[in-house]
Amino acid sequence: MTPRIVALVLSACVATAVTACGGDDAAPATPTTGSSIAAVTTTTAATTTTSSTTTTSTTTTSTTTTIPVPQGLELRSDGLGDALFGASPDDVVAYVEAVLGAPTADSGWLDPVETAIPCTGTAVRFVTWHDLTLQFTDESALVTGLRHFVSYTYGPAADATMPDPYGLPTEAGVTLGATLDALREAHPDAEVSPGDDVVGPNFVVEEGLGGFLTGTNGGSLVISFVGGQACGE
Repeated sequence: MTPRIVALVLSACVATAVTACGGDDAAPATPTTGSSIAAVTTTTAATTTTSSTTTTSTTTTSTTTTIPVPQGLELRSDGLGDALFGASPDDVVAYVEAVLGAPTADSGWLDPVETAIPCTGTAVRFVTWHDLTLQFTDESALVTGLRHFVSYTYGPAADATMPDPYGLPTEAGVTLGATLDALREAHPDAEVSPGDDVVGPNFVVEEGLGGFLTGTNGGSLVISFVGGQACGE
């Protein structure tokens, strides 16, 4: 397993383990919100009664629903939108809140030793918006002795085609539910690994941005993204 894959796996595992449960960078700009259209199929049953018979017919109709797609939260190797790794936790949380609203979970600052989280610093925190989790620490390859944004995970969702938040993309437009063929077309230099007994199939777009797949054939789906580095790496 290459160093890049190891860092990817550590970031994902550390964040996943606790989601249930200020820096010197300038505050990022406030992002905005766009929209996307998703098709929804509805089935209705109509019953007609006459003097002697009752007839039931089923009608299938197709409607459209507007699903908000956050703008300004692109999945990047140096951060999430304009929220760059190394930035102040308060600034980063406020930036994401401006788009997604209040977090669905916040671990607060934890002691890595007491909680058995494999981080070398003295404090670690995880803030979650459903399928999106941000990790903060006070020691990483970027900064030592100052609490800062260090990584994020997006997914996996129960249904990769309808995650919450919906549609966060890479700068080339790839998001959860995309095929491996689409990922490779958008990111030709992406490295793909079949995984091993510990982790499943995974990919690295570039240093600091990767994720996991359902398999390694062209039709396999992207089920999660990981940005940044595991704390202490």
